[in-house]
Amino acid sequence: MEQTLNEYLVARETVLRNPSDEAARAWWASEGYAPPAHPTVPLAMVHTIRLQWLDATDAMLADSRAFLFDHGYKAGLNIRAYTSKTRDAERARHGLAPLRGRE
Repeated sequence: MEQTLNEYLVARETVLRNPSDEAARAWWASEGYAPPAHPTVPLAMVHTIRLQWLDATDAMLADSRAFLFDHGYKAGLNIRAYTSKTRDAERARHGLAPLRGRE
């Protein structure tokens, strides 16, 4: 079955808004990745992506950081992860309303 862009974006947003181990594994497989080296890798990847997502709320950013630190992915945070301030600045650059304080 061929997936349309809109279907892909809806599926991606669903996983990012409410990450779970099951959803992360399904996403991992759908993207064609090889079996993960460790069981937490798919969910860690979702949390890493969420730290770079412009629609992530403050709570989502905090949740993703907590997950990654709690599971030993501290070294993996050398990405351009957003904070509330930097996310809202980037949203403003794209003409989007800020999310700070909105949950």
